[in-house]
Amino acid sequence: MIKVAISGADTSVAGELIRILVNHPDVEIVSLIAQGHEGKQLQSIHHGLLGEVSLTFSGSFKPSSANILFIADPNVKVSEIYRLRKAYPELKVVALNPPVNDIEQEDEKAETENEENTPELVFALPEINRKPLVRGAGSAVIPNPVSSLALVPLYPLALNMLLSGDITFNISAPEDIITEENLTRSIREIADSLTEAQRSFHGDIKFHVLPPTSKRGIELTVSIPCPLDMEHTLKAFDIYDDHNFSFAVTTPVKLDDVKGTEKIIFSLSLTKDGQLQIHSVADGRLRGSAGEAVHVMNLMFGLHEKTGLYLKPYAF
Repeated sequence: MIKVAISGADTSVAGELIRILVNHPDVEIVSLIAQGHEGKQLQSIHHGLLGEVSLTFSGSFKPSSANILFIADPNVKVSEIYRLRKAYPELKVVALNPPVNDIEQEDEKAETENEENTPELVFALPEINRKPLVRGAGSAVIPNPVSSLALVPLYPLALNMLLSGDITFNISAPEDIITEENLTRSIREIADSLTEAQRSFHGDIKFHVLPPTSKRGIELTVSIPCPLDMEHTLKAFDIYDDHNFSFAVTTPVKLDDVKGTEKIIFSLSLTKDGQLQIHSVADGRLRGSAGEAVHVMNLMFGLHEKTGLYLKPYAF
């Protein structure tokens, strides 16, 4: 069994994570750290777990007690992740929402000081970095939900040198997902990943924010020039054939198609003037959040990526 600890266990993202993990066949939750709630029952904060599990919050964490630590506390700095990994190299650490400025500062510090022993912090979007996650990664940072939703359809196009100019997304999402800080982080994550895939890409990433239409769902649309017909465009997405949560379709998609799942589904269409229109949907409480964290854990520990994330019963 994988022994799991969660820091920031009183947060809403931790509540989503616990909902998944209590039914995960290979997981035992051993520690829920929540400062100020020591000794309280889990259900006193996360009422949706009433009658499901009996766990209490603690105020401290014993690294030797767990195989993996999920950090859902937005105040935990990346330097703390590095410290934990150096002191306890067998402990895997997955951060769900570290401060964007802190990531940049730590990256610059590691590069400046050329610290050979600094543990690698993998950008944990499985569609891009599944190999390092499977091959021994010890620490990872979960992409912002917006980054996941943008990169899954655009990354294959970048690999095929099909991106040019600025990219402007129209996005509708819950307000807490598209805060100024989160969008700043997303711009950095998207730009870095696309530039790594296509060195010639130097366009600016921009967002046009639309009113939210859901408490969970994210919808993203973008239009880019594309010189290929649809048959050849679709071939770019063959790299996702062995992935279980990313799907390209040529029919309309809606938020109900992904609610309660780790899936990203994106619809592709070509206009007469050679524009590729992309409409992506995802559940922002799971993709780029709690679901992505479990997805990454599965890969780190050699499990099938869908373990604990299978489609739940849902009545329309």
